[in-house]
Order: sequence, then structure tokens, then C-alpha cells
Amino acid sequence: MAAALLRPRTLGFALLAVVLVIFPYLHGWPVFSAFISEFRTFNATMLAVWLLVVLSMNLLTGYSGQISLGHAAVVLVGAYTAGVLVDQLGVPLPLAILLAGVFTGIAGGVIIGLPAVRLAGPYLAIATFSLVITLPQILKMGGIRNWTNPSRGISIDAVQPPGLVDGFLDERQWLYYITMATAVFMTILAWNLVRSRIGRAFVALRDSEIAAEQMGINVPLYKALAFGISSFYAGIAGGLYFMVLAFVHPESLGFLDSILFLVAIVVGGLATILGSIFGAFFLTFQGELIDELATIIPEAEKLRGVIYGSLLIVVMILFPRGMAGFVQDLVRTLGRITAARRHGGLSSNPPAQDDTNGESDAQGR
Repeated sequence: MAAALLRPRTLGFALLAVVLVIFPYLHGWPVFSAFISEFRTFNATMLAVWLLVVLSMNLLTGYSGQISLGHAAVVLVGAYTAGVLVDQLGVPLPLAILLAGVFTGIAGGVIIGLPAVRLAGPYLAIATFSLVITLPQILKMGGIRNWTNPSRGISIDAVQPPGLVDGFLDERQWLYYITMATAVFMTILAWNLVRSRIGRAFVALRDSEIAAEQMGINVPLYKALAFGISSFYAGIAGGLYFMVLAFVHPESLGFLDSILFLVAIVVGGLATILGSIFGAFFLTFQGELIDELATIIPEAEKLRGVIYGSLLIVVMILFPRGMAGFVQDLVRTLGRITAARRHGGLSSNPPAQDDTNGESDAQGR
């Protein structure tokens, strides 16, 4: 038991848990206050929201191979569902977020998933692209204008800590803990899902639908299920997005955001949970990175698009399997070096790749 607790992976998770718990307070500690400001708590809160978005995108595209160019519309549906439930029906916000995920998951599985059974590749991408184009117009239609309030959007008062913790946590810290706890819980669910029978069926669909069908996999069912589960995650993320910002508008998320979600899973690493985490960091800090470059290079502000595109090209050349693939290769190489030193020399046959973590090699996807 003691040996298991001292394993590097166990110690790493324990250290990560401690960091996540104390993070909202680090800006007030003498050493950390020099480089961590109070605003970083909001950054970490949005990181948790984007993590759920990237996870939903990775489950759909990375694991099951279904390309979506309209994923921002699914997140927006979740945000608006939570907003309408809270603003119009007086539903408590936590319940509204859960119902937003359920509603979005069902809608995604039925409205998107069932038609997607007959579509694949660029045809599916174009079909999903239509969602992000039409949804803002649908939200402004006369029949639902009273619910969606398209001219001003839906806004609520900032979420305040409940009485039990009021005085111990401020508004920003409370939002961080609620959002981060949800993200961690759903990340663990996704980690188990991709290692389950459903996750293996998704990977089989991605690799070859014909081969999957010959293996006895119900292709239409699992394609619809992939959209449903992905939409459920996106709906929860949308509800949290509304809770954190206390506002949603038909133009809050658009086509550019859908492209950024797709870029995030590629930069982070397709078909890996670790890649989703890197993708969330990318979505959270990519704008700030360009702003920092603008302070160093006078002309950078005028060339934001050029710099952004160039950085993406460099990342794709240096890390073709994303940041997660680079980290996995680095850990594997260090393991081989350690094993070689332990046995007094390099082995002619390197250790076989450990596939027990269930992460799929997504190079070229």
C-alpha cells in the first residue's frame, strides 16, 4: 500500500490536487505574488470551462472521427438553455446547468447525430458548419424572442457564495471551485469513458467504419451516441460559461470560436485526455501570448493574424502529434534511457509502447 502511494503518478496527482485547492490563494502568498495576480483565478476558472469544451470536441473528433465545424453553436445552446431556465423560469443555477447539459446532449444526439449517420468527412463538416451560421438567426426569431432577448442578451447578477462559505470565499474564488470541481469530475468520467467499450467503439469508428461494422459494432448508434455525449459535455460547458460571465448573447460564440476549438484539439493532441488539457491552456492564454508579443515587437499588433498563423505552423511542424504526443514521447524516451542505465547499456530492442493508458495515436488525424 505504501509503495503504491509513493508511485510517481500517484504523487503527481496528489500534488496537482493540492495546487488546484490552494490556487485561488497563491496571489496573496509572498513568493507567488510576484508572478501570480488575483486575475489568474479568473483565468483558471475559464480554463476549466474551456477544458470541458475541448474534451467534448476531442470525444467527437479525436476519438470517434466525426469532424464538426459548428461546435460553438452547441456550447451556445447550453449557455442559452441555462440562461433561459434561470432568467425566465427561476430554476436554481446548478440545476439549470445540469438540465442544459441533458437538453443539449439529447438535442445533439437527435438533431445532429441522426442526420450524421449518413454523412462523413467534409460533408459532415459542412452540415455542422450550418449550425453555427443559423443558430444566431434562430435565437432572434419572433417566436422565441421573448425568451432569448436577442437585442440585449440574458444577464444575471454575479454568483455569490452561499451562506456556509460566505466570508471564507469571495465571488471569484467560489466560481473557481465550482467550475474546477465540475471540470475535474467530468474529466475523470471522460478518462474512464474512452477506456470503456464505448470508447473502444468510438476509436473503431474513427479508424474504419466498414471494419467496425464487420466487428459487430452498431455504427449508426455509436455515431449518434458520440454526438450525444459530446453535446452533453458542451452543454455543461455552456452552462458554466453563462454562470462565470453572467451573460450570454446570440453572438457570444461564433464560427471563429468553432475553428479555435478545432485548432485547440490539434495543438493539444487528438484522442488524448492530456491533449484536451493542453488545448484548454491554448484557448485560455493564446490571446494573451499575442498581446505579450505585441509589447516586444512594435508591429506585432498590426500583424496578429500573421504571427498567430506562423506560430500554429511552427507548432504543427515541431509537434505533429500535438503537445500531448510530445510529452508522451519525451516520457517514453526518458524511460528507455533510465532502463538502459539500469541494465548497463542501451538495449537493441527498445521496450514496447505501453498502451495501458488507452490513449490512441492520433498522428495525421
